[in-house]
Amino acid sequence: MVKIPLANAYKFLAPRPIVLITTVDKQGRINAAPMSWVTPVESEPPIIAFSTSYDSDTYHNIMETREFVINLVPAEIRKQMWICGKSFPRGVNELERAGLGWEPSEQVKPPRVRECPVNFECKFEWMYEGPEYVVIAGRVLVTHARKDAVKQGLLNVEAVKPLLHLSGRNFVIGDHRAGL
Repeated sequence: MVKIPLANAYKFLAPRPIVLITTVDKQGRINAAPMSWVTPVESEPPIIAFSTSYDSDTYHNIMETREFVINLVPAEIRKQMWICGKSFPRGVNELERAGLGWEPSEQVKPPRVRECPVNFECKFEWMYEGPEYVVIAGRVLVTHARKDAVKQGLLNVEAVKPLLHLSGRNFVIGDHRAGL
């Protein structure tokens, strides 16, 4: 066994799914941010949490509107996802800059990302305020999935090829299942 420096410990809870979190501000301007610090925390009711910084547009928009959409990123849009993660001025539509499409959500104002095979429309549920980052949890109001994204009631990883984050610019493509 080797001892891992504490600053790198999180890298060994990987790979993690990459999502694009879409939000809107009070004026309705779209923001999209890639995140891999995301996890379900409850199934009944369904609640998903993620971590972000206090200075992010994602945080500010959710505090203004109390809504967001979590969009699962497939490997095929990894370059566009990376563009969404660049630092743009507040109010810039990252989806537009990345060449991604969007469509209206069913129950919240932020849009769903058209190229993402699964979308979770969420209402703000609770928050944990850390010293530098905040954990935001949202209650899932509705989940949409492309028909080919579902196989036997699970995510069809062979079709979706979800993008998983190792660290930095290192990713894994989750394209097969392994059972016991």
